[in-house]
Amino acid sequence: MTKQIVLLTPDEQAPDLITILRRHAPDAAITQAVDLDGLQRACRTLNTGDRLLAFATPVIVPADVLDALPGPAYNFHGGPPTYPGLFPASFAIYEGATMFGVTAHEMTADVDQGAIVAVDTFPIPTNVDRLNLEALSRKMLLALVDRLSSTLLETDGPLPTLDIAWAPHVRRMRDFEALCRLPENVDQAEFQRRYHAVAEGPFHALRIPVHGRWFRLESVPGDGHVYRGGQKVTDD
Repeated sequence: MTKQIVLLTPDEQAPDLITILRRHAPDAAITQAVDLDGLQRACRTLNTGDRLLAFATPVIVPADVLDALPGPAYNFHGGPPTYPGLFPASFAIYEGATMFGVTAHEMTADVDQGAIVAVDTFPIPTNVDRLNLEALSRKMLLALVDRLSSTLLETDGPLPTLDIAWAPHVRRMRDFEALCRLPENVDQAEFQRRYHAVAEGPFHALRIPVHGRWFRLESVPGDGHVYRGGQKVTDD
């Protein structure tokens, strides 16, 4: 039985995850880390049978941290194997994908390249936007954590893997930034396609060059909430 869990996840994701993990391992010590410094501190005390779990985190865990762990670490990725890397919902919408999903996999130093242990999928609703697709995938991802937690926390070794490969193109921030840069001669259809996939900030926005200057789409006032990874993060 796992005695200690290091949970690498943003603050807004932690409460629901801790509730799930407590159901399966009520006596385990759970330490949350939100950044690399916190992760390195938390991992220094891990022993045989302890686990590192990552959920919807932008932190890339370096090889030296993974190599020092007592066993395999697992990441819960809010997209299917066809969309490794950042912002999978945005690229799925932009490319007109009809299916989406979530993935659990062993962590490696290369982003979203580790052996896959579970995949759940669902049809993408017609005309769904990025915010709602991320909310659907987050709900499914939490269910996947719940389903795998007993096995993850009651055994020391690796989970059985699936014969499923990741798509070769891992999306990175530069890919998302390119999606946000509208061509100067963008037509209405392409604008709507990108707007549907990218949505509005506050930390990003569509941009367009006009006469040598870049213009940024100003966000329309909404309900005052900011969302990240399908979860509300602030009321400001």
